[in-house]
Amino acid sequence: MRMDHTGFRLLGSIDARVGGHRLDLGPRKRRYVLAALLLELNRPVAVERLIDAVWEGDPPDSARMTVQGHVYRLRRALTGVRLETDAAGYVLHADPELVDVFRFRRLVAEAASAGDEPGADLLDEALGWWSGPALGSPRGGGKWLEAAAVELEEARLAAVEELARRRLRLGRPERVVAPLHAIVLANPRQERLVSLLMTAFYRLGRQAEALELYERTRRLLAEQLGVDPGPELRAAFQEVLSAGP
Repeated sequence: MRMDHTGFRLLGSIDARVGGHRLDLGPRKRRYVLAALLLELNRPVAVERLIDAVWEGDPPDSARMTVQGHVYRLRRALTGVRLETDAAGYVLHADPELVDVFRFRRLVAEAASAGDEPGADLLDEALGWWSGPALGSPRGGGKWLEAAAVELEEARLAAVEELARRRLRLGRPERVVAPLHAIVLANPRQERLVSLLMTAFYRLGRQAEALELYERTRRLLAEQLGVDPGPELRAAFQEVLSAGP
């Protein structure tokens, strides 16, 4: 069941749909409460934990009451799932398959034990659940949500890297360049991703672009971090050079 019908999105903006209708989740902090409950799906979340997810720095004296108000309004809005009060806090009960984060993680886990061809298909499906920065880049939220967003983005980059490696092993560099190029532009210091993009360029006969990418990355690493390229990136550079003009 696709989540444009019923489900929850965290791999992009925080969103909820029931019966094909997008729900009005209200203000940003209410969305953060929902995101925290979804990340801990089917497990109790203490009010203090929700406060940590919602407020950056010291919360106001009214934080507990505000969180309770957000939970009350979410409970009224979220038909088809159960948001219950627990001795330890609140529990959102739902099938994990309704939440894009859990679908993404399941598909990545399945890919890890699959061969290159089916594994690549699973990773491609997993990455298809992403529509933007995790949790909509939770600026102004608490450290818990910010850390969760970073962790999810790292998982995304790892999946992108593994998909690129599999497609290169399958001899399909043409399916690596476009998606990997966009990721490298957003993460120009990720040397493993840069080396994979260089390899894809070189295998497509685009040696000049591979060398230009290496030089641009080398300068960036030197200027911003004061370091030289690591062994994997240097190896990709040598592979391109050895191919000759």
